[in-house]
Amino acid sequence: MTEFRIRNVLGLAVGLAMLVTACTGQPGGGPTSADQADPNGVLVTNTGTEPNTIDPNLASFSTEIEQIMSVYEGLMTLDPKTLKPVPGAAAKDPEISADGLTWKVTLRDGLKYSDGTPLTAQNYVYGFKRTCDIDIDYEFVLSVVKGCDDLNAMDHKASSAADLQAARDKVGISASGNVITFQLTEPAAYFASILYMWVGMPVRESDITKGGEKWTEPAGGTSYIGNGPFVLKEWKHNDRFVYEPNPNFRLGKPKIAKWTRVMIADGAVAFAAYRNDELDEFAVAAEDLRAIEADADLKKQVVDRVAAITNYYGFNVTRPPFNDPNVRLAFAKSFDREAYTKDILGGIGKSANNGFIPPGIPGYDENDTVQKFDVSAAKTLLDKASPDAKAALTSIKFTYSSTPRGKTRAEWIQQQWEKNLPGVKIALDPVDPSAFSGLFKGGASGQSPQVFTLGWIADYPDQQNFHTVVWISKSGVSSRRTGFSNAKFDELVRAADKETDSKKRDSMYLEAGKILSTDAPAAWLNYSASKFLRKPWIKGVVDSSIDSTMGQFRQWEIFVTKH
Repeated sequence: MTEFRIRNVLGLAVGLAMLVTACTGQPGGGPTSADQADPNGVLVTNTGTEPNTIDPNLASFSTEIEQIMSVYEGLMTLDPKTLKPVPGAAAKDPEISADGLTWKVTLRDGLKYSDGTPLTAQNYVYGFKRTCDIDIDYEFVLSVVKGCDDLNAMDHKASSAADLQAARDKVGISASGNVITFQLTEPAAYFASILYMWVGMPVRESDITKGGEKWTEPAGGTSYIGNGPFVLKEWKHNDRFVYEPNPNFRLGKPKIAKWTRVMIADGAVAFAAYRNDELDEFAVAAEDLRAIEADADLKKQVVDRVAAITNYYGFNVTRPPFNDPNVRLAFAKSFDREAYTKDILGGIGKSANNGFIPPGIPGYDENDTVQKFDVSAAKTLLDKASPDAKAALTSIKFTYSSTPRGKTRAEWIQQQWEKNLPGVKIALDPVDPSAFSGLFKGGASGQSPQVFTLGWIADYPDQQNFHTVVWISKSGVSSRRTGFSNAKFDELVRAADKETDSKKRDSMYLEAGKILSTDAPAAWLNYSASKFLRKPWIKGVVDSSIDSTMGQFRQWEIFVTKH
């Protein structure tokens, strides 16, 4: 989604150079200069569904992160073309000790929140420490920070206030003047990328204390105060977000007067809204391609970009039949990914035949064909299943987001599994789109639905962000959901995370990837590509392959021309 950006991508939505945006049509680009911006320009986009939260320390889904990244700015940001970390609120790149364990980040002078109050280094310290202090999906990205895991593991209800404060004081994040110091437990070359993430946004302790659980309600822009390019003025639940420019943003006031993000879960309804000029951007699905091809104007508005996303079917491995690895791998090998990509996705994206890491991310392994479509092998694996697992094959529940297009995709996999695996019966379990993400929030390990579909979009281009963050036992984002645990996998990724020899590091991640594909806590489905329609009056957009929202890393440069 970060699951998305953790990022989770709800439903089914090289080399580093491949991550550079690839656009056709360029309706949001071109030579138009910012001095042609309409000062009253309004942007309307679709966020899809109601987010479960917009608290930076609790977020993990792309719809949540989308809102956060408009209101806050991290110490670092990412270059949208290279995805390399560059200074954001930081004045310069971090200073790193020779042993790689101490990172010092100097804050820019004169930073302010949107309400004009000063922003200090201590605000960032509070934001980072708060992620360590609560049981959330993304705490693990800060595991490398001294004391973070210890604080997170404490029983906050049973522990005394003094013990909790003592643990907070031991977390290796501190401030002196405008310098923030991070003490790490091991070298972590990827840590600069973590410094851009929502887990360390400068949320204000005073706002949280005053607002309690409702501190994220905007109250007309007087609460949920950040330092990013926009101010959240309105959150009409299950309907829309309304943003206005932050007059105190460090790079100047953004060029659009208002940005409204509506919540339309049904893709067909959203497409109709786009064609009626009620939306300025629309995420294209296979069902829309024929209409677009038949319309000369729409064809000119297409924007294509690569996307660092892997979609998958997740299995709850804590109970039959998916507590049997033979069953999991049988299910992973028994559906035709090529047919799915062609017939359901209309050729958008690529079949996930080569492991969890998608093309364009270091660690993509074209030799990982463990889950390759092979019905004969799948049947053999199913024959090896335990009696308890076999007995449970007739009552499997597949949970999905209940949009019309989600239903089509669910029915496709139901037919594949029932046709190719003898005795298997799949009951479809539709869940309202607004409630779907809540099924995966918090809770004990392995409390997710029996079978479900999610996706992971890179937070940063590194194997660690796919293998360790997502799948390490107990604390990984998706291992928490599936109940997955594999000691050998853990051993390899932990060693790779701190390895400074790039060849050794890559080798360990590749070995771990094959273990993951074989143990199959999930069945890899497809590597996404993103296809959008974008109105020709939207200009200044700089897309990236990991955006949660339009032009995420350069939002302030977007503008609207008169039309």
